[in-house]
Amino acid sequence: MFAICAAPVSANPMLSPTVQYTLDVEITRDSDHSYQIPARYVFAGRRMRVEFVGIVKLIDLDLQQWLPMIPRVKTYWSPKPIPKPAADSRRWIGVEAKSAQALGTETLLGRPVTKYLARGTIFEERTPFEGYVWTTVENIVMRVEGTGRDNNISTPIVMTPLQLVIGPVDANLLMVPSNYGRAGGGDLGWRRFD
Repeated sequence: MFAICAAPVSANPMLSPTVQYTLDVEITRDSDHSYQIPARYVFAGRRMRVEFVGIVKLIDLDLQQWLPMIPRVKTYWSPKPIPKPAADSRRWIGVEAKSAQALGTETLLGRPVTKYLARGTIFEERTPFEGYVWTTVENIVMRVEGTGRDNNISTPIVMTPLQLVIGPVDANLLMVPSNYGRAGGGDLGWRRFD
């Protein structure tokens, strides 16, 4: 039998990733005085985990909700609606590009990537962005280097990859651990896979 593969022919930062993965990065943003702050993105299609400065956010695009956790104190909060509905994951794991122009190919962490000049928004806050993104054939944004514009002030934004693991994500990373307590009471909604 022949299997039909839905993988893209080339990288495209205007599409969501086509595989599950975990990406460790360092983020530098002058706007919040962050210098080489470690972050981790765990991507499993319509569900994600974003770890940044001791806070974990579980994001569920089907429910259009996110839930914050603080692992250090084993606490989580009730789910909140995503402020501006999201059709895909790009605002959390890369750049929500409105346009992208391919500039050439390079290699990052031993993987071939395509470098693009992209315009759109970045991060959950949807900060207007213009700059370069390096994207794998699976549409994983590996590196970002450009300028964000907030309150009419332009600031540099750099996201540098440290490690990429492509493969099935442990489902436990996408739910609240059973030994965590909810701040302000019990909420079983995000424990749907326990």
